[in-house]
Amino acid sequence: MAIFKTGALAFFHSKTAAVRGISGDKIEITIEGGASKNVREKDLEWIHAGPVTGLPPQRLDDPDFEEIAELMESETLSFAEFTELLFSQNTPAAAYSAALILKDDLYFSGSIQNGVQVKPREEIEKKLAAIREKAEAKARYEARVERLKNRAILEEDLPFMSEIEQVAKGVNSSSKLMKDAGLEATEAKAHKLLLDLNVWTYKVNPYPARAGIELADPPDDGIAFTDTEDREDLTHLTAYAIDDEGSNDPDDAIAYDFEEDVLWVHVADPAALITRDSVWDLTARERGENLYLPEGITHMLPRKTTELFGLGLTADGISPALSFAIRIDPDSGEAALHRITLSRIRVERHIYDSAEKLFDKPDFIQIRQSLKKFRAFRAKNGALFIRLPEVKISADENGIVSIRPLPFTPSRELVANAMLAAGAAVAKWAEREGIPMPYVTQETPEIGDLPRENGSLPEMYALKKCCLAGVFSVQSGLHAGLGLEPYVRVTSPLRRYADLLAHQQIRKYLAGEELSGSDEIEEILKVSEPASFERRRVERFSNEYWTLVWMTQQGSGWQTDTIPVYHPDDRWFFLIPEAAYEYKNRYSGRITPGEVRRVELLKADPVQMRAQFRFVYGSTAADGEEEIIEEDYYEDEEENTEDIDYEGAYDASQY
Repeated sequence: MAIFKTGALAFFHSKTAAVRGISGDKIEITIEGGASKNVREKDLEWIHAGPVTGLPPQRLDDPDFEEIAELMESETLSFAEFTELLFSQNTPAAAYSAALILKDDLYFSGSIQNGVQVKPREEIEKKLAAIREKAEAKARYEARVERLKNRAILEEDLPFMSEIEQVAKGVNSSSKLMKDAGLEATEAKAHKLLLDLNVWTYKVNPYPARAGIELADPPDDGIAFTDTEDREDLTHLTAYAIDDEGSNDPDDAIAYDFEEDVLWVHVADPAALITRDSVWDLTARERGENLYLPEGITHMLPRKTTELFGLGLTADGISPALSFAIRIDPDSGEAALHRITLSRIRVERHIYDSAEKLFDKPDFIQIRQSLKKFRAFRAKNGALFIRLPEVKISADENGIVSIRPLPFTPSRELVANAMLAAGAAVAKWAEREGIPMPYVTQETPEIGDLPRENGSLPEMYALKKCCLAGVFSVQSGLHAGLGLEPYVRVTSPLRRYADLLAHQQIRKYLAGEELSGSDEIEEILKVSEPASFERRRVERFSNEYWTLVWMTQQGSGWQTDTIPVYHPDDRWFFLIPEAAYEYKNRYSGRITPGEVRRVELLKADPVQMRAQFRFVYGSTAADGEEEIIEEDYYEDEEENTEDIDYEGAYDASQY
């Protein structure tokens, strides 16, 4: 312990310390920063006998290490000799500086206690190269950060933008690049930054990634189907599959059989292949339903499933189906299931825009008459017929957006009611036969004196706001919005898992197999329905995003009509019918619900999901007055009306 006399310099846990006194095996030290402590000799690494006057001592300028290395060659020097060679002195400051050089572990190795040697030349060169590389990388990084600040990145920076993309997509919540550039790492700010840098264009829709949804169909591996089942031949009847223009997954068709006096609702039969708990079934369950985005469709089932089971997709139009024969009571209009059969049908495909040309055909006349009575039955039971503007939004591979209005047509209403009739008839049959099913129910809304149909746009909007979402239950009950009790969805098994689940139960019943119990169905729905909800949420955000992109493509100065439709508090809800676009604003000017106002677009911001409009001069504002209405930003207000009977909805997703 001789070195540890009063005033000696040492290291204590990487900090310098000065000995202030010794008592037995205890050494009193003062640590840099001023703290005092009693320690043992083993806790200290001595540097110099002192006396030291300040902590830490001054670090002296480094000597020429190459020259020192040549002088030492292969010789081992004591630490004191090493210090003298470096600085031509052995003061506390010199010893401290020498100790730090030794700790750098670059040119020299060894220890204060055991002496110092020069490292082999190849080891020194390797470490020097690593240091140079690190310094160069730091310089490159700092230059990249500066370019990021100035929004002037180079091509060499592009691979490093992926960390900012991860923030914009909601995968990560932080980015070192953004932090070092003084930018807050939020989804919206990362999105805006990527646009400013021309790394992204508006054609990148971030909302699926933010929800963790992969935009890829399940693989087709192993999907094959040979129809060996005993199916009833119904090809003598013409079955009509009527869909929106561009639809490529037809899963339902209608026909009329005069001999049996029944309405046939034929539905695609993927449950013939997609059996319960198969790998494809489990994948579909985890997805819940197809994801319909303006830029494309992501399927819940392998795409080949649609090729195999989509109605009318074969050259001869013949397809396998699960068919429901339905009788509509001529007096009450109630739908009842006459029979269910596995079938083979012949399908004609049509689009809504031209389907009215079929209406004078004898079978269609009967279909229309029957479904008119069924609609009246629903109306009598309190159904809500909400008609609001509907559009089809499409975005091509270049991000160019088109918005096409979808007018309400008799053919849309007819198909919708046919599908509802099938759901109502199957639900009553299943309830009667004791077949556990994923029923859909909806509470009766408090609508006051609002009309249930044919109301003004503000009245229809208010009616929509009164309604709660339909919910799945293994207990049958009333679906108030549809005016049906009970009700089960059975007409879209290619694109909705709940429909596929119902088909699997029906097939088990027809085959005399053991049915899944209510508990099992309930557990399955706990997986599929949250997934479905998330996809509908992403669809809603994506539609709004692409609508705002479309507005940017129209450009500042674009004019359209807007209608104030709802005024629940200090906010006004406006609707632009041309785009079926809703926005909210705390507008305080003079305005009347339902009043058509002409507005001019000042700015649309897809990143912030908001737009700013100006009332056009002379339309309603006083002469010379400029009235600005800017969309207020609100946190996501979950839509609660996915299951209301929107006659004219382009994809009929609520049926």
